[in-house]
Amino acid sequence: MAKLPVVSSKPKLAVQYILDTEKLKTVQGLRGLLGRTKKAVRSLGFELTEFEPEIDADAIAANARSCTGPYAGFLGVTFTGTSARQTAAIGAFRGPVAVWFFPETEWWSMASAASGLGYLRDEADEDPAMSVAAVWGDPEDPAALERLERFARAAHTVFAMRREKIGLIGGSYYEVMPASNWHPDTLTSRLGPSYTEIDMSLLVRELDNVSGAEITGLVRRLTNAAMKLPDDEASLDVVKQSARVALAVEHLQERFALTGVAMNCYGGPDPEGYTGVLGCCGASGCLKGHALGSVVIGCESDVVQTAQQMMFRHLLGAVPCMADPWMVDKGVLLAGTCGGPAGLAPGPEAVAIEAGTLMSLYKVGVLGVCFPKIGKADAIVARLKGRWLDSMVVSTGEFLGSDTKTIPGRLCLKVKLDDPEAFLARGTVGNHYTFLPTEDLARDMGRLEMLCELMDIEIEYC
Repeated sequence: MAKLPVVSSKPKLAVQYILDTEKLKTVQGLRGLLGRTKKAVRSLGFELTEFEPEIDADAIAANARSCTGPYAGFLGVTFTGTSARQTAAIGAFRGPVAVWFFPETEWWSMASAASGLGYLRDEADEDPAMSVAAVWGDPEDPAALERLERFARAAHTVFAMRREKIGLIGGSYYEVMPASNWHPDTLTSRLGPSYTEIDMSLLVRELDNVSGAEITGLVRRLTNAAMKLPDDEASLDVVKQSARVALAVEHLQERFALTGVAMNCYGGPDPEGYTGVLGCCGASGCLKGHALGSVVIGCESDVVQTAQQMMFRHLLGAVPCMADPWMVDKGVLLAGTCGGPAGLAPGPEAVAIEAGTLMSLYKVGVLGVCFPKIGKADAIVARLKGRWLDSMVVSTGEFLGSDTKTIPGRLCLKVKLDDPEAFLARGTVGNHYTFLPTEDLARDMGRLEMLCELMDIEIEYC
């Protein structure tokens, strides 16, 4: 199997402890707080570089400059007063910075942090490369650690997105779709990923280079992963045809160093009068990406939603499902898609690999897909929008589950929306949305809000 590009999931963070070491000798309890803070920072499992306590602003600025480039974010921890200028010095880091302070202590930590934060935020208003966050609270307070985690995950996402590369296979689909209403320069400058277009003829050529052994090997991997495969020969043959397309996509991934793929599922402007060169639905190429997580997949040429799935993967640790809103019935949003990531199921035994089918609107070719059975959970429904990719509509609700019977042969997601009227009035801005089940809605929404703040994306709740 191809060895695909890997983007690290571990935040790489530099930490500067801002403190006059002489105070450790004279201020009772300060040394203990420093030790507990270091222990807390190290407990989170980040890739860390820690600079020992320093009070010289020039030295702190030099440390911050040295970390620009290889690090996702820079954290300054300020313990006492008389360190406002030193706190401001972490602004020499070109990227997301955060200041951690301790408002419940009597050592004027908050006063110095506030002055430093005020300066840093003024600078960030003038410098698009800079963003600022505040972390506060005792290092043994779970809420304080979540604030730190929130900053680190958001900074890591910004950092990791610049190392992603999305390939659009087969060109755009429907000029009027928001999936086509963007520019590659905007994608890269606003969201981070680089981008390349790959002609469908290259995928057709790669189909001939997929061996029978590769197909057999992929089917065996799916079986060994304890996923349910079809019993009848006809359906299994469809899955094997899909495996061939998926493996051809993987060949292109390897050649172009792609971490994401957006497929022109049909190859032409009219699915009913199919004009694509593949002779089959391009969703066949999603099989391995969805089932085994080998790549982030975007359907119907939607490069922007492919990027949004990448954002959620880095920020929240899971690739969400991309689906079309189909109908809202008594406050329940039903959304349909060909298939989805196996990682959204509670385990491989809740994942079925099936032949699937296209709706009656479409009459093209084969479709072998991954059906995860999504359980009850809170739900985040989101979509990046706008020609400048500078806003995101976000709705919340409750996942009632998923099935393949409501829309026969397709994956149907069921979400009871918290505010269905707001979604219908302001949230209907495209045909693809990111659907993510979450066990901690408040935590994950806080992390999403932090990410959007760092990326200068306005959230519109609906």
